[in-house]
Amino acid sequence: MVDQAERRRSQRVTAHLPLQLYLDRDSTAGDQATALETINISASGVYFRSPVFIEPMTKLDLALEVTVPGDAGGPAQPALVRCQGLVVRIQPEAELPRGSEYEVAVFFTWIEPDDQSILQEHIDLRLQGG
Repeated sequence: MVDQAERRRSQRVTAHLPLQLYLDRDSTAGDQATALETINISASGVYFRSPVFIEPMTKLDLALEVTVPGDAGGPAQPALVRCQGLVVRIQPEAELPRGSEYEVAVFFTWIEPDDQSILQEHIDLRLQGG
């Protein structure tokens, strides 16, 4: 059996980041879920907790608040990364009664090159222990 970590192209880092997402307009789950927090992140996707069940293959617009190294070796500073993604997995796989929590995996389908650079800076900072 192949270890799942070995199949990933991008290294994941544990990251409890503020996350805001906007569900695809055709979704029945509503337009926006707020006050979410990531579990981990990579250059190709994000894993987060949600109080809302989101069907697999749902398109999302996301905004992640990350930290990046400061200028000239200064303290880390916040930065906003905007991207789009597709829900590839949700646990549990079926909608549960109100008050339940879900873990959602999203694969990024679009991210501007500048935002991709910011995200990679954040991941590199986390890997260095920052």
